[in-house]
Amino acid sequence: MTANGKPSTLRKGVRLAVVLLVLAGLLAGFRVWKTSLENAPVDASYRDFLEFVTAQSPAARLYLGRYYQRYARDTVAARHFYQVCSSVTHLADRDGVDLRGSAWHTMTDACRRPMTDDDIHILP
Repeated sequence: MTANGKPSTLRKGVRLAVVLLVLAGLLAGFRVWKTSLENAPVDASYRDFLEFVTAQSPAARLYLGRYYQRYARDTVAARHFYQVCSSVTHLADRDGVDLRGSAWHTMTDACRRPMTDDDIHILP
């Protein structure tokens, strides 16, 4: 403290630097945590749905194989699930697979979204 009872400018600067470092550390930690969740494999029920669809649709099986090859993994990453799910669902529809009549009809409906022909074949 200075003679008049106010904290010195140096102490204020040190406090500000500590606060900024803590904030930066928290943001970096959040980013690492979020990335690890996005790269984690999908839950078993979602994986089972993809296996069910690809077992019945050659085009969907080919698409999923290309995905596995591109990302060098044997599971679908959580961040890619919606794109992969939508694509394999559309490809199975093209192959004439009746997904709405299956036990997976709710998952099938959740994966449906408007897609162009080009969108269907694009890997995430």
